[in-house]
Amino acid sequence: MIKTTLFTCFLGSMLCLSSITARAALIADWTFETSIPTTAGPIAPEVGSGSGTGVHAGAATYSSPSGNGSAQSWNSNTWAIGDYYQFQASTLGENAISISWDQTRSSSGPGQPNPSAPSFKLQYSTDGTNFTDAFSYVVPVTSSSGAVWTSQFADLSSVPALDNQSAVYFRMTAIQAAQSANGQSRVDNVVIASVPEPAAGLLLISAVLSVAGWRKQRHGR
Repeated sequence: MIKTTLFTCFLGSMLCLSSITARAALIADWTFETSIPTTAGPIAPEVGSGSGTGVHAGAATYSSPSGNGSAQSWNSNTWAIGDYYQFQASTLGENAISISWDQTRSSSGPGQPNPSAPSFKLQYSTDGTNFTDAFSYVVPVTSSSGAVWTSQFADLSSVPALDNQSAVYFRMTAIQAAQSANGQSRVDNVVIASVPEPAAGLLLISAVLSVAGWRKQRHGR
């Protein structure tokens, strides 16, 4: 009987954990399949609300070539240091924010001839003016056989300033200039979401197993 009760408690706890994990919320998702961006924006997301904008010091050309496993992405040329793609959304009612995206560049796009050197950095802000650097990253070079993408994920749940805000801003900012005026970089599948919190579920399972163990000792079996 105790074993059955223990298993039932464990199963119930796992269901609770699944429910907690599922509470991750999709806030905004740019796939560019219906927006098909050919300008600097603002570009509305396919899911949720917000805006995407491209900013270049020079006169950039925007286009929508094939994406990462999809028909469309957001592409631009004429990259200088400090140029960026920016994505803005509201996080009201949400916390533990994350962002993910795919990105590639042409062989003459922003970066050094050394393709392993970081060429972009992720930045975030709550006012659209003052930005904090999250990390720098490598954007791979498209080869003769097709685009080579990097898939980036930033768990910013440790940044409570991004929680429950009317607007938060994320930038993929070039830290290297393009090697030619036609050097390009494109992004795809930009997703702003909240991060699942399984820790609470794990604590629940631990508590249930502890109680079950105490009951087993009390009953002497």
